[in-house]
Amino acid sequence: MNEQSTSFTYADSKVHPGRWYAVGCLIIFYAISMVDRFILSAVAQPVSQSLGLTNTQMGLLLGAGFAILYSVAGIPVAYLIDRGNRTRIILIGVSLWSLMTAASAFTTDFSTLLICRAGVAIGEAVLTPAAMSLIGDMYLRKERALPTSLYMATGNIMATGAFLIGGAVYQYAGTQQLMPAMEAWRFTLFAVSLPGFLMVVLFALSVREPARVTSQPTEHKTTVDALLPFLVGNKAMFIPFFLATGMISSLTLGVISWAPTLLIRLHELTASHASYVFGSVGLPTSVFGTLCLPWLAGKLQKAGRPDGIILILMLSVAIPVPAIIAGLLSGQYWLLVTAFAICMMFLPSISVMTCLGMQMISPSRLRARTVAVNLLVINLFGYTVGPFLSGLLADRVFSGPAAIAFALATMAAVIGPVAILGFLFARRHFGQMMSAQKD
Repeated sequence: MNEQSTSFTYADSKVHPGRWYAVGCLIIFYAISMVDRFILSAVAQPVSQSLGLTNTQMGLLLGAGFAILYSVAGIPVAYLIDRGNRTRIILIGVSLWSLMTAASAFTTDFSTLLICRAGVAIGEAVLTPAAMSLIGDMYLRKERALPTSLYMATGNIMATGAFLIGGAVYQYAGTQQLMPAMEAWRFTLFAVSLPGFLMVVLFALSVREPARVTSQPTEHKTTVDALLPFLVGNKAMFIPFFLATGMISSLTLGVISWAPTLLIRLHELTASHASYVFGSVGLPTSVFGTLCLPWLAGKLQKAGRPDGIILILMLSVAIPVPAIIAGLLSGQYWLLVTAFAICMMFLPSISVMTCLGMQMISPSRLRARTVAVNLLVINLFGYTVGPFLSGLLADRVFSGPAAIAFALATMAAVIGPVAILGFLFARRHFGQMMSAQKD
């Protein structure tokens, strides 16, 4: 790594009392955030019918309506996180996204629902940068991989687990007598907002802010100007790395966002049944992938391959892309379900390994911001491009019930090779940066 790219040095963290309890709370927050983020995908079909939305409008709600503010808010929020009280900032963020999820249940048109999705995005932009910063200051560098992987794995697991929860709540909503006049999708959105408020109270009463790790006396004065030199000084790694990460994230979010809708339109499942099917195949495979693939990358690093994360990232693109193309174009129910399982085993793990990579190569007071930059890339490409572009292609280029399937297959055929090449170009420089670590 270029020694002149930043004035920071690496330092070990102090052991923080109650750190595993704090990580447990962060994991629960992340699980709740993923449910609130993806619940709209689980009920996309009834929402579209109720509000009269087009594929393009729903694609905006599932993607750009969330991602643009999530991404734009990420960097200034991360700056506050790097300098302020992280636990208090988390409490504000969780309260905001829970409130806006509840408000989504009472929207009447596309515009009001878009505003609520933007509010959810701003609230959720707080959590992961703050969590990465907290974990970095509560654990020694050699200990960070496990809590980081567990936290990030939660997001990937709940990306599909949200559909199981959404399907169960939606099914209950159709028979509940608490609010009999409320449409089932509205009750579902309101119900999933409640756990966030309960966790805010628990977290506020039981988790304290850890001391920050300071590696040198001048560190605080240089934080404002250090991020850009750090990125520019290592641009040979960051440019192709972020390009590949963003491209494959757009396919990942496209598949996740439209999966239940595809099952409904292509194979005539009900909304609750489609959510159950996708959640049932995606949950166990994503658990397996997000636990095993980072472990395998770590084994490669210990075996003398500092580029182990990059090698596993390339594998995580090369296997699922052909599978999803075949599943989408086959017209066969079980081939499509199998393709979803393979995708969820590999594609969600990319966010785990890229965030872990950023954490490994970043000093303490840049850690939240480098993770935030990585998340900005994932979300600008993933949420903005994936659901929206596939919806736009389905409306403008293709037609019929299989329009979304054709759109996603086309995207996969282009994105897969580009992502592999990006990671390939970043591999050598990433390995050099890992080898240059001083602790």
